[in-house]
Amino acid sequence: MPATPHKDISVNLDLLRAVAVSSVFFAHLAATLHHRSFGSLGRFGVIIFFVHTSFVLMASLQRLEVTAESDTSLVLAFWLRRFFRIYPLSILCVLFVAFFRIPSDPGQTYIWIGIKDFLSNLALTQNLTYSSDILSPLWSLPLEVQMYVMLPFAYFAIRGKRRYRSIALWILSVLLALTVPRISWRLNVFLYAPCFTSGILAFDLIRSKHWNWKLPAWVWPLAVLAIIVLFGPHDNVSLGNKMHRAWALSLLLGVLYANTHEGQSNPIHKLFHWIAEHSYGIYLSHIVVFWIIFYPMAELSLWIRIPALILGALGIPALLYVAIEKPLILVGSHIARRLLRPAVTHKDSIPA
Repeated sequence: MPATPHKDISVNLDLLRAVAVSSVFFAHLAATLHHRSFGSLGRFGVIIFFVHTSFVLMASLQRLEVTAESDTSLVLAFWLRRFFRIYPLSILCVLFVAFFRIPSDPGQTYIWIGIKDFLSNLALTQNLTYSSDILSPLWSLPLEVQMYVMLPFAYFAIRGKRRYRSIALWILSVLLALTVPRISWRLNVFLYAPCFTSGILAFDLIRSKHWNWKLPAWVWPLAVLAIIVLFGPHDNVSLGNKMHRAWALSLLLGVLYANTHEGQSNPIHKLFHWIAEHSYGIYLSHIVVFWIIFYPMAELSLWIRIPALILGALGIPALLYVAIEKPLILVGSHIARRLLRPAVTHKDSIPA
C-alpha cells in the first residue's frame, strides 16, 4: 500500500507500516496453511495502512505546498505523484496474474474474470464497477486511489491556523460512513473514511504543538500491539461486522501516534525500515509467492520450499522496488516538479 513518509525517517511510522504489512502477510500465510482463524489480523493490517497513509500524505502535501504556485498545481502534482506510485506495480501485478493464470487466493482454481473486470482491475476501480478482484489483496487499492482524490481537499480544510478542524472532520467522516454506503455500495470508500481521517487528525495534532508532554517512545510498540489485540485478530469475522471497532481503534492509534515520542534508530529499526520501504511489493507479491511454494512446488522437499519461500517473500519485493517502484517514483516526482514553482529547487525523498 503506497505512501510517502516524512522527509526524515520516522522510527514510529516504519514500525507501524511494517506491522501493517506483516499482519496481512501472516494472516494470508495462515490461510494458505488452512488456518483461517487470523482473517481479522490481515483485515486490520489494511486498516492500519489507511491510518498510516493518510497521515504521511498530509505531510507530503504540506511539503509540496511550499513550492506550489497555486492550489491547483499542488493538487495536480500530488495526484500525479500518487499515480506513478501506485499504478505501475499494480498494473504489472494484474498482467502477471492473468498471463500465468494464478488464482486470486492460494488453493483456489484460476478463473478468467472477463474483460470488463480485467480492465477494472487495471484501473483499480473494482468497487465502482462491482468487479471481482483478480488477486485478493487488490480489494484495498481502489479505496486508496479514491482517498487520494479527496485528501488534498481535506488538507485545505485543516491547513494554516485552522487548528483542530480535523476533529470535526473525523466526526463528519463517521456520519458519512453511516449514510453514504447505504445510498450506493459503489461509494463504500466512505465506510473507511474514519480510518483515513484518523491519520489526518494525527497530522493536525502534531503540527498544532500546543503542548510538549508526550508518552515515552517505548509505549508506541506496546500500544500498536494492544490495539491489534483489542480489535480481535484471532477470528475470521467479516470486517463489516467489526467496522465500528475499526473506527474507534483507528482514532486511538492516530491520537497515540501524535502523543508519543519518536523511537531511536537501532538494528531492529533497520529491519522495520526495510519492510516498510518494500511493503507495497510485499503486499502485492506475497499471494503469488504462497501459491507457487505451496501448489506447483508442493511435491518438493521442505528443505527446498522453505528457503524458496523466504527468498521469494524478500527477494521479489526487493527486485520490484529497484526495477519498478523506485525508477517510476522518480519519474513521477520529476514530472510533478514541473507543475510546481519552477524557480524553487525541491528535492523529495523516495516514498516507502
